[in-house]
Amino acid sequence: MFQTNYIDLLSNVPDLICELDAFERIRYANSFHKDKLGYEADEILGRSVDEFFHPDDRNELRTKMSLLKTPGSETKGIWRIAHRDGHFLTCECRGKLKHDSNGNKRIIVIARDITEDLGTEFKIHTKPGPKVQTPSKLHYQSFFELKMSQFEFSQLKFAFDEHAVITITDRNGNITYANDRFCEISMYSREELIGNNHRLLNSGFHSSDFFERMYHMIQNGYVWKGEIRNRTKSGSIYWVNATIVPLRSIDGSINRFVALHTLITRTIESEERVTQLLQEKELLLQEVHHRIKNNLFSVFSLLKMQASFSQDPHLKEQFDEAAGRLRSMMALYDRLYRSQNSNEIDLKDYIPNLVRQILSTYPKDISFDFSADTPMIVKPDIANNLGIILNELICNSVKHSFLKKDIGKIKIQIGKDDHQIQFLYSDDGEPLPDSYSLENLETGFGIKLMNLLVQQLKGKVKVSPGQSVQFDLVFPF
Repeated sequence: MFQTNYIDLLSNVPDLICELDAFERIRYANSFHKDKLGYEADEILGRSVDEFFHPDDRNELRTKMSLLKTPGSETKGIWRIAHRDGHFLTCECRGKLKHDSNGNKRIIVIARDITEDLGTEFKIHTKPGPKVQTPSKLHYQSFFELKMSQFEFSQLKFAFDEHAVITITDRNGNITYANDRFCEISMYSREELIGNNHRLLNSGFHSSDFFERMYHMIQNGYVWKGEIRNRTKSGSIYWVNATIVPLRSIDGSINRFVALHTLITRTIESEERVTQLLQEKELLLQEVHHRIKNNLFSVFSLLKMQASFSQDPHLKEQFDEAAGRLRSMMALYDRLYRSQNSNEIDLKDYIPNLVRQILSTYPKDISFDFSADTPMIVKPDIANNLGIILNELICNSVKHSFLKKDIGKIKIQIGKDDHQIQFLYSDDGEPLPDSYSLENLETGFGIKLMNLLVQQLKGKVKVSPGQSVQFDLVFPF
Protein backbone atom coordinates (compact mmCIF):
# COMPACT_ATOMS: atom_id res chain seq x y z
CA MET A 1 0.00 0.00 0.00
CA PHE A 2 2.79 2.41 0.93
CA GLN A 3 4.80 1.60 -2.22
CA THR A 4 1.73 2.20 -4.42
CA ASN A 5 1.12 5.60 -2.83
CA TYR A 6 4.81 6.43 -3.24
CA ILE A 7 4.72 5.63 -6.97
CA ASP A 8 1.48 7.58 -7.42
CA LEU A 9 3.05 10.54 -5.64
CA LEU A 10 6.12 10.50 -7.91
CA SER A 11 3.87 10.23 -10.97
CA ASN A 12 2.27 13.56 -10.09
CA VAL A 13 5.60 15.36 -9.77
CA PRO A 14 6.09 17.60 -12.88
CA ASP A 15 9.80 16.67 -13.07
CA LEU A 16 11.58 13.62 -14.43
CA ILE A 17 12.67 11.38 -11.54
CA CYS A 18 14.63 8.27 -12.27
CA GLU A 19 16.98 5.86 -10.53
CA LEU A 20 20.17 4.49 -12.12
CA ASP A 21 22.01 1.34 -11.13
CA ALA A 22 25.77 0.93 -10.70
CA PHE A 23 26.19 0.79 -14.49
CA GLU A 24 24.17 3.99 -14.97
CA ARG A 25 21.28 2.07 -16.53
CA ILE A 26 17.72 3.23 -15.87
CA ARG A 27 15.99 0.95 -13.37
CA TYR A 28 13.08 3.26 -12.47
CA ALA A 29 11.45 6.35 -13.97
CA ASN A 30 8.25 8.17 -13.04
CA SER A 31 5.48 8.92 -15.52
CA PHE A 32 7.39 11.93 -16.93
CA HIS A 33 8.98 9.55 -19.48
CA LYS A 34 5.56 8.90 -21.00
CA ASP A 35 3.75 12.19 -20.36
CA LYS A 36 6.52 14.57 -21.51
CA LEU A 37 8.98 12.41 -23.46
CA GLY A 38 6.61 9.99 -25.17
CA TYR A 39 8.41 6.76 -24.19
CA GLU A 40 6.81 3.59 -22.89
CA ALA A 41 8.41 1.98 -19.88
CA ASP A 42 9.87 -0.92 -21.84
CA GLU A 43 11.59 1.57 -24.18
CA ILE A 44 13.73 3.12 -21.46
CA LEU A 45 14.14 0.66 -18.56
CA GLY A 46 17.48 -1.15 -18.64
CA ARG A 47 19.01 1.26 -21.15
CA SER A 48 22.02 3.52 -20.49
CA VAL A 49 20.95 6.99 -19.44
CA ASP A 50 23.29 8.84 -21.82
CA GLU A 51 21.43 7.35 -24.82
CA PHE A 52 18.64 9.83 -24.16
CA PHE A 53 20.86 12.93 -24.00
CA HIS A 54 21.91 15.12 -26.89
CA PRO A 55 25.18 13.84 -28.47
CA ASP A 56 26.88 17.18 -27.80
CA ASP A 57 26.05 16.93 -24.09
CA ARG A 58 27.13 13.33 -23.45
CA ASN A 59 30.84 13.99 -22.76
CA GLU A 60 30.02 16.62 -20.14
CA LEU A 61 27.35 14.32 -18.66
CA ARG A 62 29.77 11.40 -18.32
CA THR A 63 32.41 13.67 -16.79
CA LYS A 64 29.95 14.99 -14.21
CA MET A 65 28.68 11.46 -13.41
CA SER A 66 32.26 10.22 -12.90
CA LEU A 67 32.69 12.76 -10.11
CA LEU A 68 30.06 11.00 -8.00
CA LYS A 69 32.44 8.98 -5.82
CA THR A 70 31.14 9.13 -2.26
CA PRO A 71 27.62 8.74 -0.87
CA GLY A 72 25.83 12.08 -0.74
CA SER A 73 27.95 13.67 -3.48
CA GLU A 74 25.97 15.64 -6.05
CA THR A 75 26.33 17.01 -9.57
CA LYS A 76 24.21 19.33 -11.68
CA GLY A 77 24.03 20.85 -15.13
CA ILE A 78 21.79 22.01 -17.94
CA TRP A 79 21.48 19.35 -20.66
CA ARG A 80 19.16 18.36 -23.50
CA ILE A 81 17.03 15.18 -23.21
CA ALA A 82 15.61 13.56 -26.36
CA HIS A 83 11.86 13.29 -26.97
CA ARG A 84 10.66 10.13 -28.69
CA ASP A 85 9.78 12.11 -31.86
CA GLY A 86 13.36 13.43 -32.19
CA HIS A 87 13.28 16.96 -30.73
CA PHE A 88 14.98 17.83 -27.45
CA LEU A 89 13.83 19.30 -24.14
CA THR A 90 16.27 21.47 -22.24
CA CYS A 91 16.34 20.32 -18.63
CA GLU A 92 18.05 21.45 -15.46
CA CYS A 93 19.38 18.16 -14.05
CA ARG A 94 20.63 17.10 -10.63
CA GLY A 95 22.21 13.77 -9.70
CA LYS A 96 22.95 12.39 -6.24
CA LEU A 97 24.80 9.22 -5.28
CA LYS A 98 23.23 6.91 -2.67
CA HIS A 99 23.61 3.29 -1.57
CA ASP A 100 20.66 0.93 -1.12
CA SER A 101 20.20 -1.34 1.90
CA ASN A 102 22.55 -3.92 0.36
CA GLY A 103 25.28 -1.34 -0.18
CA ASN A 104 24.82 -1.23 -3.94
CA LYS A 105 25.48 2.03 -5.76
CA ARG A 106 22.48 3.92 -7.13
CA ILE A 107 22.06 7.42 -8.52
CA ILE A 108 18.87 9.46 -8.15
CA VAL A 109 18.36 11.88 -11.06
CA ILE A 110 15.87 14.76 -11.04
CA ALA A 111 15.40 16.75 -14.27
CA ARG A 112 13.19 19.84 -14.63
CA ASP A 113 12.04 20.95 -18.08
CA ILE A 114 13.06 24.60 -18.59
CA THR A 115 12.57 24.78 -22.38
CA GLU A 116 9.67 27.24 -22.24
CA ASP A 117 11.39 29.33 -19.58
CA LEU A 118 14.44 29.66 -21.81
CA GLY A 119 12.31 30.75 -24.75
CA THR A 120 10.55 33.41 -22.67
CA GLU A 121 13.83 34.65 -21.21
CA PHE A 122 15.39 34.86 -24.66
CA LYS A 123 12.44 36.87 -25.99
CA ILE A 124 12.67 39.31 -23.12
CA HIS A 125 16.37 40.00 -23.72
CA THR A 126 16.29 39.98 -27.54
CA LYS A 127 15.74 43.27 -29.34
CA PRO A 128 12.83 43.19 -31.81
CA GLY A 129 13.85 43.11 -35.45
CA PRO A 130 12.45 42.47 -38.88
CA LYS A 131 13.54 38.81 -38.92
CA VAL A 132 11.32 36.37 -36.94
CA GLN A 133 13.08 33.51 -35.19
CA THR A 134 11.69 30.02 -35.73
CA PRO A 135 10.94 28.04 -32.53
CA SER A 136 13.79 25.57 -33.16
CA LYS A 137 16.25 28.37 -33.85
CA LEU A 138 15.01 30.29 -30.82
CA HIS A 139 15.46 27.22 -28.64
CA TYR A 140 18.96 26.58 -29.94
CA GLN A 141 20.10 30.18 -29.44
CA SER A 142 18.61 30.52 -25.98
CA PHE A 143 20.12 27.22 -24.90
CA PHE A 144 23.50 28.08 -26.42
CA GLU A 145 23.57 31.48 -24.75
CA LEU A 146 22.61 29.99 -21.42
CA LYS A 147 25.28 27.29 -21.68
CA MET A 148 27.93 29.82 -22.66
CA SER A 149 26.94 32.15 -19.83
CA GLN A 150 27.00 29.27 -17.36
CA PHE A 151 30.40 28.09 -18.61
CA GLU A 152 31.97 31.53 -18.70
CA PHE A 153 30.65 32.41 -15.27
CA SER A 154 31.97 29.18 -13.78
CA GLN A 155 35.38 29.80 -15.37
CA LEU A 156 35.51 33.38 -14.13
CA LYS A 157 34.42 32.35 -10.65
CA PHE A 158 37.10 29.66 -10.59
CA ALA A 159 39.75 32.17 -11.69
CA PHE A 160 38.70 34.74 -9.07
CA ASP A 161 38.50 32.13 -6.31
CA GLU A 162 41.99 30.85 -7.13
CA HIS A 163 43.53 34.32 -7.05
CA ALA A 164 41.50 36.56 -4.79
CA VAL A 165 39.99 36.61 -1.34
CA ILE A 166 36.35 37.55 -1.98
CA THR A 167 33.62 38.69 0.37
CA ILE A 168 30.20 40.25 -0.10
CA THR A 169 28.66 42.34 2.66
CA ASP A 170 25.29 43.99 3.11
CA ARG A 171 24.71 47.72 3.51
CA ASN A 172 25.73 47.53 7.18
CA GLY A 173 29.00 45.75 6.45
CA ASN A 174 27.88 42.32 7.63
CA ILE A 175 29.35 39.44 5.63
CA THR A 176 26.82 37.58 3.46
CA TYR A 177 29.30 35.61 1.32
CA ALA A 178 32.89 34.45 1.75
CA ASN A 179 34.79 32.27 -0.71
CA ASP A 180 36.98 29.33 0.32
CA ARG A 181 40.19 31.33 0.03
CA PHE A 182 38.91 33.93 2.48
CA CYS A 183 38.15 31.17 4.98
CA GLU A 184 41.59 29.67 4.38
CA ILE A 185 43.48 32.95 4.85
CA SER A 186 41.46 34.26 7.81
CA MET A 187 41.31 30.80 9.49
CA TYR A 188 37.61 31.36 10.26
CA SER A 189 34.97 28.92 9.06
CA ARG A 190 32.26 30.17 6.73
CA GLU A 191 29.73 29.76 9.55
CA GLU A 192 31.84 32.06 11.76
CA LEU A 193 32.12 34.70 9.04
CA ILE A 194 28.57 34.85 7.65
CA GLY A 195 26.56 37.46 9.54
CA ASN A 196 29.68 38.85 11.20
CA ASN A 197 31.38 42.17 10.44
CA HIS A 198 34.83 42.74 8.98
CA ARG A 199 35.74 44.23 12.35
CA LEU A 200 36.30 40.61 13.32
CA LEU A 201 39.59 40.84 11.38
CA ASN A 202 40.70 44.24 12.68
CA SER A 203 44.38 44.10 13.64
CA GLY A 204 44.38 47.49 15.36
CA PHE A 205 46.98 48.79 12.91
CA HIS A 206 44.74 51.28 11.08
CA SER A 207 43.12 54.29 12.74
CA SER A 208 39.37 54.79 13.00
CA ASP A 209 39.71 57.66 10.50
CA PHE A 210 41.10 55.18 7.96
CA PHE A 211 37.93 53.06 8.08
CA GLU A 212 35.62 56.08 8.28
CA ARG A 213 37.06 57.44 5.03
CA MET A 214 36.70 53.99 3.44
CA TYR A 215 33.04 53.59 4.44
CA HIS A 216 32.25 57.17 3.44
CA MET A 217 33.55 56.51 -0.08
CA ILE A 218 31.80 53.20 -0.72
CA GLN A 219 28.50 54.28 0.85
CA ASN A 220 28.49 57.21 -1.56
CA GLY A 221 29.01 54.93 -4.56
CA TYR A 222 32.78 55.24 -5.04
CA VAL A 223 35.21 52.35 -5.44
CA TRP A 224 37.80 52.20 -2.66
CA LYS A 225 41.29 50.80 -3.13
CA GLY A 226 44.00 50.41 -0.55
CA GLU A 227 46.14 48.14 1.61
CA ILE A 228 44.74 46.66 4.82
CA ARG A 229 46.46 44.78 7.59
CA ASN A 230 44.19 42.08 9.08
CA ARG A 231 44.47 39.56 11.88
CA THR A 232 43.60 35.85 11.52
CA LYS A 233 41.67 33.81 14.04
CA SER A 234 44.98 32.51 15.43
CA GLY A 235 46.33 36.05 15.87
CA SER A 236 48.80 36.10 12.98
CA ILE A 237 48.96 39.15 10.72
CA TYR A 238 48.36 39.26 6.97
CA TRP A 239 48.20 42.11 4.44
CA VAL A 240 45.79 42.44 1.52
CA ASN A 241 45.47 44.85 -1.38
CA ALA A 242 41.73 45.51 -1.34
CA THR A 243 39.26 46.80 -3.91
CA ILE A 244 35.75 47.40 -2.53
CA VAL A 245 32.98 47.96 -5.07
CA PRO A 246 29.46 49.12 -4.12
CA LEU A 247 26.59 47.27 -5.87
CA ARG A 248 23.26 48.90 -6.64
CA SER A 249 19.79 47.42 -6.77
CA ILE A 250 17.35 48.04 -9.64
CA ASP A 251 16.11 51.25 -8.00
CA GLY A 252 19.69 52.60 -7.86
CA SER A 253 20.23 52.32 -4.11
CA ILE A 254 23.40 50.71 -2.76
CA ASN A 255 22.60 47.48 -0.98
CA ARG A 256 25.79 45.40 -1.11
CA PHE A 257 29.56 45.70 -1.29
CA VAL A 258 31.92 43.27 -3.03
CA ALA A 259 35.46 43.19 -1.67
CA LEU A 260 38.26 41.67 -3.73
CA HIS A 261 41.45 41.12 -1.74
CA THR A 262 44.87 40.12 -3.08
CA LEU A 263 47.26 38.70 -0.51
CA ILE A 264 50.42 40.88 -0.34
CA THR A 265 51.86 39.78 3.01
CA ARG A 266 55.17 38.68 1.49
CA THR A 267 55.46 41.90 -0.50
CA ILE A 268 54.88 44.05 2.59
CA GLU A 269 57.27 41.94 4.66
CA SER A 270 59.90 42.22 1.91
CA GLU A 271 59.47 45.99 1.77
CA GLU A 272 59.75 46.24 5.55
CA ARG A 273 62.85 44.05 5.47
CA VAL A 274 64.42 46.18 2.73
CA THR A 275 63.64 49.33 4.71
CA GLN A 276 65.19 47.79 7.80
CA LEU A 277 68.29 46.71 5.84
CA LEU A 278 68.64 50.19 4.34
CA GLN A 279 68.46 51.73 7.80
CA GLU A 280 71.05 49.26 9.07
CA LYS A 281 73.23 49.98 6.03
CA GLU A 282 72.98 53.72 6.66
CA LEU A 283 73.98 53.27 10.28
CA LEU A 284 76.85 51.01 9.23
CA LEU A 285 78.05 53.50 6.64
CA GLN A 286 77.94 56.30 9.20
CA GLU A 287 79.96 54.21 11.62
CA VAL A 288 82.50 53.22 8.96
CA HIS A 289 82.73 56.82 7.75
CA HIS A 290 83.46 58.14 11.22
CA ARG A 291 86.03 55.43 11.88
CA ILE A 292 87.85 56.00 8.57
CA LYS A 293 87.66 59.77 8.93
CA ASN A 294 88.99 59.61 12.49
CA ASN A 295 91.79 57.22 11.49
CA LEU A 296 92.81 59.38 8.53
CA PHE A 297 92.78 62.46 10.69
CA SER A 298 94.85 60.67 13.35
CA VAL A 299 97.51 59.76 10.77
CA PHE A 300 97.42 63.32 9.40
CA SER A 301 97.85 64.75 12.91
CA LEU A 302 100.74 62.39 13.64
CA LEU A 303 102.51 63.46 10.43
CA LYS A 304 102.04 67.13 11.24
CA MET A 305 103.16 66.55 14.82
CA GLN A 306 106.26 64.69 13.64
CA ALA A 307 107.00 67.54 11.23
CA SER A 308 106.77 70.14 14.01
CA PHE A 309 109.10 68.16 16.27
CA SER A 310 111.64 67.37 13.60
CA GLN A 311 114.94 69.32 13.74
CA ASP A 312 115.95 68.27 10.25
CA PRO A 313 114.49 70.75 7.70
CA HIS A 314 114.52 68.17 4.92
CA LEU A 315 112.73 65.59 7.10
CA LYS A 316 110.20 68.20 8.26
CA GLU A 317 109.45 68.99 4.61
CA GLN A 318 108.86 65.33 3.82
CA PHE A 319 106.41 64.96 6.71
CA ASP A 320 104.51 68.09 5.65
CA GLU A 321 104.25 66.86 2.06
CA ALA A 322 103.04 63.43 3.17
CA ALA A 323 100.41 65.11 5.39
CA GLY A 324 99.33 67.23 2.42
CA ARG A 325 98.82 64.18 0.21
CA LEU A 326 96.80 62.52 2.95
CA ARG A 327 94.72 65.68 3.32
CA SER A 328 93.75 65.59 -0.36
CA MET A 329 92.61 61.98 0.05
CA MET A 330 90.63 62.96 3.17
CA ALA A 331 88.88 65.71 1.21
CA LEU A 332 87.99 63.27 -1.57
CA TYR A 333 86.68 60.69 0.88
CA ASP A 334 84.52 63.27 2.66
CA ARG A 335 83.14 64.43 -0.68
CA LEU A 336 82.32 60.85 -1.68
CA TYR A 337 80.52 60.19 1.59
CA ARG A 338 78.37 63.29 1.25
CA SER A 339 77.60 62.66 -2.41
CA GLN A 340 74.29 61.07 -3.40
CA ASN A 341 76.17 59.02 -6.00
CA SER A 342 79.42 57.61 -4.63
CA ASN A 343 80.62 56.85 -8.14
CA GLU A 344 80.58 60.46 -9.33
CA ILE A 345 82.58 63.55 -8.31
CA ASP A 346 81.90 67.04 -9.65
CA LEU A 347 85.28 68.75 -10.14
CA LYS A 348 83.57 72.15 -10.13
CA ASP A 349 82.77 71.67 -6.42
CA TYR A 350 85.62 69.38 -5.41
CA ILE A 351 88.63 71.43 -6.55
CA PRO A 352 87.78 74.80 -4.86
CA ASN A 353 87.04 73.08 -1.54
CA LEU A 354 90.30 71.13 -1.71
CA VAL A 355 92.36 74.25 -2.55
CA ARG A 356 90.89 76.11 0.44
CA GLN A 357 91.81 73.22 2.78
CA ILE A 358 95.39 73.06 1.42
CA LEU A 359 95.99 76.83 1.60
CA SER A 360 94.62 77.01 5.14
CA THR A 361 97.62 75.02 6.38
CA TYR A 362 100.18 77.58 5.11
CA PRO A 363 100.92 80.88 6.89
CA LYS A 364 101.29 82.84 3.65
CA ASP A 365 98.51 85.03 2.25
CA ILE A 366 97.80 83.17 -0.95
CA SER A 367 94.57 83.74 -2.85
CA PHE A 368 93.24 81.76 -5.77
CA ASP A 369 90.93 82.14 -8.73
CA PHE A 370 88.97 79.19 -10.06
CA SER A 371 86.92 78.92 -13.22
CA ALA A 372 85.01 76.02 -14.79
CA ASP A 373 82.64 76.16 -17.73
CA THR A 374 80.09 73.60 -16.57
CA PRO A 375 79.72 70.90 -13.93
CA MET A 376 82.31 68.23 -14.69
CA ILE A 377 81.48 64.76 -13.39
CA VAL A 378 84.35 62.26 -13.20
CA LYS A 379 85.08 58.95 -11.49
CA PRO A 380 86.56 59.03 -7.98
CA ASP A 381 89.94 57.66 -9.16
CA ILE A 382 90.35 60.59 -11.58
CA ALA A 383 89.40 63.06 -8.85
CA ASN A 384 91.87 61.43 -6.47
CA ASN A 385 94.77 61.69 -8.95
CA LEU A 386 93.91 65.33 -9.72
CA GLY A 387 93.67 66.11 -6.00
CA ILE A 388 97.16 64.76 -5.26
CA ILE A 389 98.59 66.54 -8.32
CA LEU A 390 96.99 69.78 -7.13
CA ASN A 391 98.45 69.28 -3.64
CA GLU A 392 101.96 68.85 -5.13
CA LEU A 393 101.58 71.95 -7.32
CA ILE A 394 100.44 74.16 -4.42
CA CYS A 395 103.20 72.77 -2.21
CA ASN A 396 105.81 73.60 -4.87
CA SER A 397 104.34 77.08 -5.35
CA VAL A 398 104.62 77.80 -1.64
CA LYS A 399 108.14 76.37 -1.35
CA HIS A 400 109.62 77.88 -4.50
CA SER A 401 107.44 80.46 -6.28
CA PHE A 402 106.48 82.33 -3.08
CA LEU A 403 109.69 81.64 -1.21
CA LYS A 404 110.71 85.33 -1.08
CA LYS A 405 107.26 86.85 -0.56
CA ASP A 406 104.31 86.22 1.71
CA ILE A 407 101.56 87.22 -0.74
CA GLY A 408 100.72 85.35 -3.88
CA LYS A 409 97.99 84.28 -6.22
CA ILE A 410 97.11 80.93 -7.77
CA LYS A 411 94.86 80.50 -10.79
CA ILE A 412 93.11 77.27 -11.76
CA GLN A 413 91.05 76.73 -14.90
CA ILE A 414 89.28 73.56 -15.95
CA GLY A 415 87.24 72.83 -19.05
CA LYS A 416 86.31 70.04 -21.41
CA ASP A 417 86.50 69.78 -25.15
CA ASP A 418 85.06 66.80 -27.02
CA HIS A 419 86.37 63.82 -25.03
CA GLN A 420 89.17 65.62 -23.18
CA ILE A 421 89.55 67.56 -19.97
CA GLN A 422 92.01 70.45 -19.80
CA PHE A 423 93.42 71.35 -16.39
CA LEU A 424 95.50 74.56 -16.20
CA TYR A 425 97.37 75.62 -13.07
CA SER A 426 99.44 78.82 -12.76
CA ASP A 427 100.82 81.19 -10.11
CA ASP A 428 102.26 84.73 -10.13
CA GLY A 429 105.42 83.85 -8.21
CA GLU A 430 109.04 83.45 -9.24
CA PRO A 431 109.57 81.99 -12.74
CA LEU A 432 110.78 78.46 -13.23
CA PRO A 433 114.53 78.03 -13.92
CA ASP A 434 115.48 77.54 -17.57
CA SER A 435 116.77 74.07 -16.78
CA TYR A 436 113.46 72.90 -15.27
CA SER A 437 112.05 69.69 -16.75
CA LEU A 438 109.55 67.13 -15.56
CA GLU A 439 111.65 64.41 -17.17
CA ASN A 440 114.68 65.28 -15.05
CA LEU A 441 115.57 62.10 -13.16
CA GLU A 442 117.10 64.14 -10.32
CA THR A 443 113.81 65.91 -9.48
CA GLY A 444 112.19 65.36 -6.10
CA PHE A 445 109.62 62.77 -5.11
CA GLY A 446 106.73 65.21 -5.67
CA ILE A 447 107.56 65.70 -9.35
CA LYS A 448 108.02 61.96 -9.84
CA LEU A 449 104.67 61.36 -8.16
CA MET A 450 102.98 63.88 -10.49
CA ASN A 451 104.50 62.19 -13.53
CA LEU A 452 103.20 58.83 -12.32
CA LEU A 453 99.68 60.21 -11.74
CA VAL A 454 99.66 61.88 -15.18
CA GLN A 455 100.53 58.52 -16.73
CA GLN A 456 97.66 56.88 -14.85
CA LEU A 457 95.31 59.54 -16.27
CA LYS A 458 96.73 58.77 -19.75
CA GLY A 459 97.32 62.51 -20.08
CA LYS A 460 99.87 64.90 -21.47
CA VAL A 461 101.43 67.74 -19.48
CA LYS A 462 103.24 70.84 -20.59
CA VAL A 463 105.44 73.05 -18.38
CA SER A 464 107.19 76.17 -19.75
CA PRO A 465 110.60 76.93 -18.08
CA GLY A 466 111.82 80.52 -17.76
CA GLN A 467 108.41 81.99 -16.83
CA SER A 468 105.90 81.89 -14.01
CA VAL A 469 104.62 78.42 -13.16
CA GLN A 470 102.13 77.16 -15.71
CA PHE A 471 101.14 73.49 -15.54
CA ASP A 472 98.96 72.52 -18.55
CA LEU A 473 97.45 69.01 -18.28
CA VAL A 474 95.18 67.36 -20.87
CA PHE A 475 93.70 63.88 -20.36
CA PRO A 476 90.82 61.86 -21.88
CA PHE A 477 87.37 62.26 -20.36
